[in-house]
Amino acid sequence: MGYIALYRKYRPNTFDSIIGQENVTKILKNQIKNGKISHAYLFSGTRGTGKTSAAKVFARAINCLNPKDGEPCNECEVCKGILNGNITDVIEMDAASNNSVENIRQIRQEVVYATVDVKYRVYIIDEVHMLTTSAFNALLKTLEEPPENVVFILATTEQHKIPVTILSRCLKFEFNRLSEENLYNRIKYVLENENVKYEDEACRYIATLADGAARDALSILDRCISEKEDMLTYEDVQNIVGAIDKKVIEQVVNSIMDYDSLKAIEAVDSIIKKGKDLRQFTFELTNEFLNRLIENSSDENNQRYINIIDRLSSLDNDLKSTTRKEIVLKACIVQLCNIKSVNTDTQNNTPVQSNENNEIYAKKIAMLENKVKELQDYIKNNSTQISTQKVETNIPKVNITATTKDSEPIENLTEFPNTEELKKALISDGKIKLYSALAGAKVYIDDVVRIITKNNFAYNILKSDDSVDSIAYVLYHNYKVSKNIVIELRGQNEETISKIEKVLKDNNVEYTKLD
Repeated sequence: MGYIALYRKYRPNTFDSIIGQENVTKILKNQIKNGKISHAYLFSGTRGTGKTSAAKVFARAINCLNPKDGEPCNECEVCKGILNGNITDVIEMDAASNNSVENIRQIRQEVVYATVDVKYRVYIIDEVHMLTTSAFNALLKTLEEPPENVVFILATTEQHKIPVTILSRCLKFEFNRLSEENLYNRIKYVLENENVKYEDEACRYIATLADGAARDALSILDRCISEKEDMLTYEDVQNIVGAIDKKVIEQVVNSIMDYDSLKAIEAVDSIIKKGKDLRQFTFELTNEFLNRLIENSSDENNQRYINIIDRLSSLDNDLKSTTRKEIVLKACIVQLCNIKSVNTDTQNNTPVQSNENNEIYAKKIAMLENKVKELQDYIKNNSTQISTQKVETNIPKVNITATTKDSEPIENLTEFPNTEELKKALISDGKIKLYSALAGAKVYIDDVVRIITKNNFAYNILKSDDSVDSIAYVLYHNYKVSKNIVIELRGQNEETISKIEKVLKDNNVEYTKLD
C-alpha cells in the first residue's frame, strides 16, 4: 500500500479519540447505549474539527455487533466492512459534487429497501449546504419520515445556508474549534508514533498555524516531516511554511505604534522582496497585536490595539479578492499608522476629545528632530569629505541679447569646447528644463557667448532671465568666462519653408518662390 497522509492515517476510530468535542461525543455515546437513535443529525462547525470522523464512528457504533460503552469495537465483521468500504448500506456522499435533485431522488428510491448486512442504512452527506434548492425540497419529505432503519447524518461548515425546514428536522450538534493545547498534544502524539524527534516550540507553532483545525495541523506536520525526518525544530517549521521573522513583525508593530509609516513600509518591503506569503504576514501581525492586547490589559493603548485588530481582520478578506496584494497591504499599513483610539461618551455615544492628537504630533516632531540631529552629526563627522570651496556669488554683470536675426555666419564662429560639460553642470543643479532647451542648441564663443537654436520653444526658455543667470553662473564659476550672452533663433523660417515645399511637391502643386 502507498503512503497514507497523516490526517487519514490518524483519523479517529472511536469517540474517545476525537479531541476537543466531548460535548458532542458524550451525547452520541449515551444515545447508542440507550438505544435512542434519531433519524437525522446535523454536525456543523469549522473545517478539520472532526465532523466527518464522528459521523463515520457513529455509523459503525450503531451497527456494531459488539459495542462497548457506546463505542464501536472496530473488530467485528460489520466494523471492518464499514472501515474497508465493503458494506454498501453505509453511504458517504459529497454534496459539493452531487448536489442535484436527481441525486436526492436516487436516495428516496433506495431508502424503501431493507438493509442487507447491517441494522441501519446510514447516509453521510458532507458539505450539505451545497445542495440546490430543488435538492433540499426533494430531501425534505424523506428526512421528515424516513423508514425506521435509515439514519441521515448531514455535515456542514455553513449551517446558515441550510433551509430552516431541514434544520428543524435534525438533531443539531456544534463542533468547536480546537484549542491550541489540544492540537499541540495531538501533534506530539503523532510525532512520537512516527519516531520523529521534535522541539516543543515547533509543535506549538504548528498548533498556532492550524487555527483550530486538526486536519490543517496534520497537513502542515506531514509537509514538515517529509523535509526533516531526523529532528523537527522551530526554525525548520518557519522555513518550510514560509513564516515571517519575529523581529520583522515586531519592527512593523513598533513602527505602527510610533505612527512611523516610513519604517513600517520599509519592513513590509523586506517581506515582499523575500517572497513571503502576505496573508501569512497578516495572520502573524494580527496575532502579535492580540498578544500585546492580552498581555497589557491596563495599557492606555488598549482601544488602539482593538481598532488595529479590527482593521487587520478585514485585510485578510481584501487580500483574498485582489490581484494587487502589495498595494492593498501597504495602503492598510499606512492606515494603521494613523489609527488612534477614540473614547466615546457612554450617554450620548459621541467621540470625546483626548490628548492623543497631541501625543501623535509630539512623537512625529520627536522623530523629525532625531532625523535632523542624525543629519547634523553626519555633516559634522564627514566635514573633511565635504567641499569647503566658497561659491562665487558676485559674478561680473553680463548683458543679454535675444534676436531672431542672423548675425555672424556660422562658419565664422568658434564653437565652445565645453558645451557638453556645461549641459551636465546645469542638469546636476536641477535645471532640467534648461538642459532640455540646450539639448538641440549650439554654443559658440568669441567676443560674446552665442547660443543658437532652431526651436522656437527652446528659444523662449533660453532667453529668460533665470536661464541666462544660470548659464552665466556656470560659465564664470567653472570656466571663468564672463562675456555677454546672445540668444539667437536661426533657420526657423528656412526649416518651415522647406517643409511647405515638400508638401507642395508631394501633391504636384506649382508655386513661386520669392527671394
